[in-house]
Amino acid sequence: MSGIEEEVRRRLFELRDLKYKEFSCKLMPTVNPETVIGVRMPDLRKFAREFSKTPEASEFLQILPHAYYDENNLHGFLIETIRDYDAAVAAVDEFLPYIDNWATCDYRSGRQV
Repeated sequence: MSGIEEEVRRRLFELRDLKYKEFSCKLMPTVNPETVIGVRMPDLRKFAREFSKTPEASEFLQILPHAYYDENNLHGFLIETIRDYDAAVAAVDEFLPYIDNWATCDYRSGRQV
């Protein structure tokens, strides 16, 4: 695991809400609960906005697959911050094979549970 992965996971676990994790897991029966940290979407979006302004965000986008559902959602939120059209399309194409549940797909549309 790279240093950036460790740092991102540390931050995500700091934002963890176990009641939200329990709620989320009930909505996603196909997702292994051990892969869900339980970060509320407003908190994850805020983290993504802050993190996207760092050079480490580009490094994080190169790391696939992710171990956690919340990391995948962070990845998607970071893609949303890419301003160059071709770069954004390339990032989506690279990420698509790792979207394995309805919730991660749904968050990309801007809707929240």
